[in-house]
Amino acid sequence: MATKREIKGFLIGTAAGAAIGAVAALLLAPKEGKALRRDIAEGARKTVKAAGDAGEKAGKFAADLFDAAAVWRRKKREGAEKTDAPEAASGTGTADSDDTLREEAV
Repeated sequence: MATKREIKGFLIGTAAGAAIGAVAALLLAPKEGKALRRDIAEGARKTVKAAGDAGEKAGKFAADLFDAAAVWRRKKREGAEKTDAPEAASGTGTADSDDTLREEAV
């Protein structure tokens, strides 16, 4: 286990490093505070706009996928009904408005 002396040395070193880093950042900053804040705000606005555009594009893509799945289901159902054609020929079913077969209640 670390001794109090080691812990104290670590904390002093951490605080000194943080202070030196903060001073260096202020002295070496390429822009003044207002300009930097303005650039950060502009970057945030662009990011939000890009995220909104990406969300809109994703929504359209999802809607297209949903429509494609509905078409695929309809074609799959129509293919299954074509294999049920012998029932239609025997008179056990009737075709309704969307060409699907229903068995008549007997």
